[in-house]
Amino acid sequence: MRIYKAVYRPILTYGCESWVLNKKEKVRIGAMEMKYLRKVKGVNRLQRQRNEDIRRELEIQPITEYIERRQLEWWGHLMRLPNNTPTRKIWEARSYGKRKRGRPEETWDDTIKKIMEKKKVTIKRAKEMARDRKTWRKFTSS
Repeated sequence: MRIYKAVYRPILTYGCESWVLNKKEKVRIGAMEMKYLRKVKGVNRLQRQRNEDIRRELEIQPITEYIERRQLEWWGHLMRLPNNTPTRKIWEARSYGKRKRGRPEETWDDTIKKIMEKKKVTIKRAKEMARDRKTWRKFTSS
């Protein structure tokens, strides 16, 4: 499990703070993670053990929860940045002009809003919490 936490998971989630994942991508990442965890435990799919049971025995949280936690940590960092920093300016920048036809693409902000809804916190309340680093750390780790 040390190798999983020190090597495999960081490689699999490199740059995940800025990802916008759809359902298909989440399933593929979760499948890749479970393939590794099954090998670690010495179980194959024919033995029909549930993913939750394997994770519980290995004391590992799902990779999608890990990614969401990392995204919230980055969002909190952005909230604490001064308004004049280049990172903050780029994040708040909006593109103008005509967008392509069809359903609008999901943005990173939409992803953060969904995570907040899942945790039952409003964006306004989250911004207040993010200003205090210790409070935000406690919120993201729960």
